[in-house]
Amino acid sequence: MAQPKRVNSLIRGLEILESFTPSESRLSLQELSSKTGLPKTTVHRFLKTLLTVNYVTFDSRTRMYALAPRVMALGFSVLSGMDLRQTAFPFMEALSRETDQNVNLAVLDRTEMLYIERITVRKIINTNLHVGSRVNSYLTAMGRSLIAFLPPERYDRFLQELLQDKEAVKHIGRHGERLHAILETVRARGYASNDGEWVPGLRAIGVPVFNGRGEVEASLSMSFISQMVSYDEMIEKFVPPLMTTAERISSALGFDGFIGRFR
Repeated sequence: MAQPKRVNSLIRGLEILESFTPSESRLSLQELSSKTGLPKTTVHRFLKTLLTVNYVTFDSRTRMYALAPRVMALGFSVLSGMDLRQTAFPFMEALSRETDQNVNLAVLDRTEMLYIERITVRKIINTNLHVGSRVNSYLTAMGRSLIAFLPPERYDRFLQELLQDKEAVKHIGRHGERLHAILETVRARGYASNDGEWVPGLRAIGVPVFNGRGEVEASLSMSFISQMVSYDEMIEKFVPPLMTTAERISSALGFDGFIGRFR
């Protein structure tokens, strides 16, 4: 009977850690209790343990908790072992050198995009993104280019969870109808774009990366400062090399139907 208790304790501890996001990187005890649905006394008990093992920090002045660097180290160790990241990196490097632009690789984690690799040559305004960062999926080019190619059953699960987010519903519609329309365009074109919808002054393009089973695995994207690259230039100049790079990564992962798929 001790086994289930240990499992439940692990799940609760992970729920607390997962409550922290890029937009809510510091949370109070009350906020953590609200996010997890656990009593404050229970949350406080788990936080004491997490503090002991250096997975969270506590600011006694603000009474706020935050993730500690040790948590990120865990994530990086997992990411470092991912075949996708290792396979994609040389192709991303080549694309960045060819275009002199930033190149990003991200995967879908529930309803968010998780950066697993970045090559940065230019600083992007109003962002502090790095490997391990999580960003919006439905407003970003990287997110749209991936979720557009999810199999129906996985997309349904994704949408049902997203519809629980009141802020998301404002953008995608009560039943996701506005998102459906956007994704139809993405599937027709083979790439997604964003023009200041996520971060004002920032535009981006994203394309899907497929694995050897023919499933969408990740999104490859490039982001630009709007004042430096026009929307038309972004599409005409950077979509072709981005798509070619995604094709090469997909082929290296064992996918044999991507070349020319969206031409």
